[in-house]
Amino acid sequence: MEEVANKVVFDLHPNYKQIHQKVYVRITNLPVYDQIRNIRQIHLNTMIRIGGVVTRRSGVFPQLQQVKYDCNKCGAVLGPFFQNSYSEVKVGSCPECQSKGPFSVNVEQTIYRNYQKLTLQESPGIVPAGRLPRYKEVILLNDLIDCARPGEEIEVTGIYTNNFDLSLNTKNGFPVFSTVIEANYVTKKQDLFSAYKLTQEDKEEIEKLAKDPRIGERIFKSIAPSIYGHEDIKTAIALAMFGGQEKNVEGKHRLRGDINILLLGDPGTAKSQFLKYVEKTGQRAVYTTGKGASAVGLTAAVHKDPVTREWTLEGGALVLADRGICLIDEFDKMNDQDRVSIHEAMEQQTISITKAGIQATLNARTSILAAANPTGGRYDKTKPLKYNVALPPAILSRFDLVYVMIDDPDDQTDYNIAHHIVRVHQRRENPVDPPFSTAQVKRYIMYAKTLKPKLSAEARELLVDSYVALRQDDTAPGSRVAYRMTVRQLEALIRLSEAIARCHLDIQVQPRHVQIAKKLLKTSIISVESSEIDLSEFQNENPEDGVGDTQNGTGQEETEPTEAPAESVSGNAENGAGTTSKQGKKLVITDEYFQRVTRALILRLRQHEETVLQDGTGLAGMRQKDLIQWYVSQQNDKNSYSSMEEAAAEVTKVKAIIESLIRREGHLIVVDDGTQAGEESGRQSASRNDRILAVAPNYVVD
Repeated sequence: MEEVANKVVFDLHPNYKQIHQKVYVRITNLPVYDQIRNIRQIHLNTMIRIGGVVTRRSGVFPQLQQVKYDCNKCGAVLGPFFQNSYSEVKVGSCPECQSKGPFSVNVEQTIYRNYQKLTLQESPGIVPAGRLPRYKEVILLNDLIDCARPGEEIEVTGIYTNNFDLSLNTKNGFPVFSTVIEANYVTKKQDLFSAYKLTQEDKEEIEKLAKDPRIGERIFKSIAPSIYGHEDIKTAIALAMFGGQEKNVEGKHRLRGDINILLLGDPGTAKSQFLKYVEKTGQRAVYTTGKGASAVGLTAAVHKDPVTREWTLEGGALVLADRGICLIDEFDKMNDQDRVSIHEAMEQQTISITKAGIQATLNARTSILAAANPTGGRYDKTKPLKYNVALPPAILSRFDLVYVMIDDPDDQTDYNIAHHIVRVHQRRENPVDPPFSTAQVKRYIMYAKTLKPKLSAEARELLVDSYVALRQDDTAPGSRVAYRMTVRQLEALIRLSEAIARCHLDIQVQPRHVQIAKKLLKTSIISVESSEIDLSEFQNENPEDGVGDTQNGTGQEETEPTEAPAESVSGNAENGAGTTSKQGKKLVITDEYFQRVTRALILRLRQHEETVLQDGTGLAGMRQKDLIQWYVSQQNDKNSYSSMEEAAAEVTKVKAIIESLIRREGHLIVVDDGTQAGEESGRQSASRNDRILAVAPNYVVD
């Protein structure tokens, strides 16, 4: 067929030979599509069409196509002989001198062709549960060389043939043949409709659904319907499946559009169930575990080809999940060396390999959904995120969203979860009724990912303002966000906004999309609701103690005490939600408020200490009354108080916190108990407000 094609082309266009020496005939769009798993002996010596992911690629070798031999006795040239792929051509005798050898290959007149071998593995999304993926060897010839790289999903049309393999016959008995596919045409599955073909009816249905103003909410409710609650996490997973817009700036680096999510939580909070749902729903989803995957298993490995003895590249989980989602369970169980290897893949979305003389860069354009357990098994709400997870900041900052899932006892929540689980077990076929089926969600996401939303002017302005506001909240004294705000979080905000726009099939990102993205980011980065701290034992330690003027926050000393009685303390949410009984026997504040006030007081004491050391005069410590007046003045400048009662209530709580820092925490020390000040003022006993406080020498500011 190729001979006829070359004859016709060169007869009609003689000058075409100056461009290409040979014309190759390629057959495409074969009507029958087979799975690698279903190929049998009936397909031998027939043309088939299969698809899969390239896991390994060999080097390029010259293969004999037409060979000529020289007779070493008479010098005659024998041939040409046409070489096939299965056996070596052997010359019987020389027609000139009738000699049976020896013969040598005539290198100048022998014609070669390029030869390369690929390993094609089943796509992750079509492998049956509990089965290992099957693979086939594919031979590329001539102009098909280097048409695919490890990690790319391709479709191959070629002839399924067999050849003799001595190793197979030694192990399995004769006659057993190995099989290969001689490729005739190779195409990459870069279009998003590779797994499913959307009909015109599907597109019309999707566009009709998108007119619903609550389409986003309905899609989010359709994610993992068998899992109760966790609406924010379901929303984040849905947005990760939609993805943001990838940006390739010519001459500069590429900005990723994929969204990375980390689920950190106690055992039994459905982390792995979320990953399993995405594995079944997401397109080209690859599931792996941190303990069972090494660095080369996640990125790429270098193997020695058993036939050619040359080193070849084999892609790992991140490479196989290119243009898809990589799901990593037990992320915290990975070795530090293995975890470092995915730094580049998470941000630059490439994997660079320099091993065994091979230097290559593979694509890993994938979203990462990881699940991890806290250190010690349970999340400690009294500690920041970095003390609860064994992950370095370099990895945490690469996740766009980090969600903490805590298993706290709650009667109503426990009842709802138990009722939901029992209903799921009772009605096995249709335990829940989501707004959309899994197939509808798949089709909708596929269609939405073809859109390329752009930022509107209003959205750009709101993005800048939102980032500045988040940075200010992050750097505020006492802030306890899960991780620090960086430019990566701004890029995450942009990606989330674009994904929300895709969810609504909008071609332009609007301010309302940015607002939803900002809310998601804030729910991710803020501190987990902390447990309460009881400071009842530290209140009313010295009722006659007073502080300065709390009304105007000027810090001017008053002769009359202004501390309110304990029963008037009714702290609001802004000031730590402190509560007391009518008898003044109970004072409970949140851990977040306790840490915020502690940090502010200690920073003030450190500043005072540095000032005293520079001036060389005065005491290193600070009087308790002056410290409280400073704090109340700071809060008053922020308009934190709406009445004198609120200011007095805050004074009571701050004094209890100071007493706790001295007696229970050990963060503060008493330099002078106020005796000297009492003697100077003529009082019989020392007042706690007059004692001099300093930071403990062994305390380190976090």
